[in-house]
Amino acid sequence: MKGDETPGRGRAWLLASVAVAALFAAFFLVRGCAFMPWNRSGREVEARVTITRDFGVTVLKEQRVRVREGSTAMDALLEAAEVETAYGGGFVQGIDGLRSGYQSGLGDGEKVDWFFYVNGHMADVGADDYTLRDGDWLVFDYHSWDYSMFTPFLAGCFFQALRSGYGGRSAEGVAVLHTPGAAEEAGEVAAMLEERGISCDKRLLEEDWAPREDEYAVVVGIWKEMEDNGYLRRAFSNASRLGLYAYFDGAELKLAGPRGGVAEVLSGKAGLIEGTGPRLGDGRSALLVCGLDREGLDAAVEALQELAAEGGRPVTAIAAPAGSAAFAVPGEVR
Repeated sequence: MKGDETPGRGRAWLLASVAVAALFAAFFLVRGCAFMPWNRSGREVEARVTITRDFGVTVLKEQRVRVREGSTAMDALLEAAEVETAYGGGFVQGIDGLRSGYQSGLGDGEKVDWFFYVNGHMADVGADDYTLRDGDWLVFDYHSWDYSMFTPFLAGCFFQALRSGYGGRSAEGVAVLHTPGAAEEAGEVAAMLEERGISCDKRLLEEDWAPREDEYAVVVGIWKEMEDNGYLRRAFSNASRLGLYAYFDGAELKLAGPRGGVAEVLSGKAGLIEGTGPRLGDGRSALLVCGLDREGLDAAVEALQELAAEGGRPVTAIAAPAGSAAFAVPGEVR
């Protein structure tokens, strides 16, 4: 009897195996193999990649790309451009044929390189080490570092900086501080932010105020009232060390060119939009919306409104002479 039962049992096992295989095949066809180790997460993130030169003035390429969740800024850049890397792949040597001009091993060549920003914040890691968050705005800018290797926060990206932050840390609210004579202008700036879903706490700027860790701050005012604040006074007195291409000096607003040196001086009715450091919220930086006088402050607020309307510009700072078009600093300094 055993000999007669074995073939039947074998056929039963065969039929069962075929049925199970068919069920697995149908399951994976429907679910897209979502449970396989190499495809556990089908989620994607979107990033805006902007490739520029000369401190954001010339936009060479802009593209929105989608990459798998957990990808790096380098992955996004590779979707948008041809990239040459160095030092193990973490350093951007060239993009679309535009290469670093400096030979670090030899210590010579032109001091011009690629610099990397996330949502307007200068990155503290290489593009291959920054993990993307959905909606990040990546800027890769090719510019001279004759004046400073420390190129500061991109003030032209300030709305994105406040909305999306850096490395997943963004502002829950923004402190809008103002000098005694600038409460109205501070209210306009706060209204612009609140219209875009950014809550604000508007208050008077005090002499001993300085940015605190995790505080996102915008300072609005006329310089002669702002210079009593020790933090702001020290920032502008160390402009080159901090990579600030525009700074107040007494009753003048001095503008450096791309390679340093004072290229233009504005002595009245001029405003400025600039960040004082690399990353808002890290305790070292604030966004300034200020002027030499009230007309200059009004021109700065108007320039801020124009930036908001066009979705931002990947530029370091904006000078705003009253009665004339605002321009990027240092890239458009005349």
